Amino acid sequence: MESIKNSITFSGDGLPNSPQILADNIKNLPNINDIKPDSYSIGGIVEDLELKFSKIFNKEKSIFLPTGTLANHLAIRELSGVNSKVIVPEQSHIYQDSGDTLQSLSGINLIPSGLNSPCYELSELKEIISKNNISRVPKKIGCIVIESPVRRQQGKVIPYEQMKLITDFAKSNNIKTHLDGARIYMMSAATKIPIQKYSSIFDTVYCSLWKYFGAPWGAILSGPEKIIEGMQHTRRMFGGSIPNSSLNAAIILNGISNFENKMNNAYDQGIILFKMLNDSEKFKIYFNDNHSNVFQMHVDTKDNYNKIKSNLINNNIYLPDLNRETYGIINSKNTVDIRINISLLNQPIEEIYKHFMNATS
Repeated sequence: MESIKNSITFSGDGLPNSPQILADNIKNLPNINDIKPDSYSIGGIVEDLELKFSKIFNKEKSIFLPTGTLANHLAIRELSGVNSKVIVPEQSHIYQDSGDTLQSLSGINLIPSGLNSPCYELSELKEIISKNNISRVPKKIGCIVIESPVRRQQGKVIPYEQMKLITDFAKSNNIKTHLDGARIYMMSAATKIPIQKYSSIFDTVYCSLWKYFGAPWGAILSGPEKIIEGMQHTRRMFGGSIPNSSLNAAIILNGISNFENKMNNAYDQGIILFKMLNDSEKFKIYFNDNHSNVFQMHVDTKDNYNKIKSNLINNNIYLPDLNRETYGIINSKNTVDIRINISLLNQPIEEIYKHFMNATS
């Protein structure tokens, strides 16, 4: 990309993360000489980052981790304790895309529910628990997991009311709950439900720190002190205590500054743009129920799409490639996933619209 400052990408949840851009993110850090060092991801600016997210999620304690896969794993492992059965959405990242990590490394039996759906219904949950309670060798359910937005379901959001029904039921049955909220900022921007309202109904919540804050890696896990306290030892056991995390933590803290407002504004501007494009009748953007920042653009022919894509590049606007694997699925030949992210703020909506109109000529 020629200029990151005015470029717009309809791929990904944040600004592009090429090696050159990451190097610029480091170069542009304010007060780089004042960054407090950590020791194996403990103390220093890493602790500042953990305290920041404890406030964001209104949780007692947080821990910085290298990946979301590890964050989900450690949350479920600690919440479950000796109760080795965990209910997860069948379409979740934990079940579909983590290489059976919980089963293989922690002896936890994942029970998938809600086949080919963003999430299970409360009735399905009750049936699983009922059958489990009357089995010949009953084993308590240690934890219930919800993922939202759901990457394998084109970023669909689980309605808050459904989440609340599930977590209330879990609490009434003394079962812990975990939210895989890797893209929780995208969800909040779409629903206008505050982040803390989501995090408050779960025992623990994970959020990605690299997908949209400009960092090369990172995840945060927040929850009660009795769950998070001492987890640094488990993190080390799993090989996740990075010797020097200070620079990465500094990038994240810089990237999160005013990010929630930026994402909300970008989402609102994106909705305006997509409606303008639909009204032009030259483009068709599909608005699915319970969408987050992920939409589908109709593609009439491959050649026509590639022509538009090429013309838009001249104005520093980048559409995704056709037939790329996204959110765990291959797009149909008639649509392509496009995403709203904060890069949409880099040019006025009227200018972006004009460039799209000219790109069809």
